Amino acid sequence: MNEIERLQQLAGIARQINEEEGPVDKVAVGHVDNESDMMRKQLYTMGVQTIKLYKMLSKLEDGDFPHWWQAKIVRAAEYIEAAYNYLDSELNSPEEDSVNVSDDAADYSDPSGVS
Repeated sequence: MNEIERLQQLAGIARQINEEEGPVDKVAVGHVDNESDMMRKQLYTMGVQTIKLYKMLSKLEDGDFPHWWQAKIVRAAEYIEAAYNYLDSELNSPEEDSVNVSDDAADYSDPSGVS
């Protein structure tokens, strides 16, 4: 599977295979979402607001902020990290067929790995 096919699979774009004619792309009728562009715009806006917030905080003395407000910052960072890690692993993980296990790794006689 090439990179385009992987991205199509991630995006949920199905391809039908006709044995006589080969792959056939589905054509969407009506509204078509440009989800990648929409997410990039949202990430750009978040980045701009993050920089502005960072600059606002750097102008303040060490303040005592409400717990609920701090939790929003922490949660947003966790969500962005999880989204990044998911897409990174999907795009950069080896193909399932290409995983090779060495003879040393396949030896299960000592599962602790200490010896």
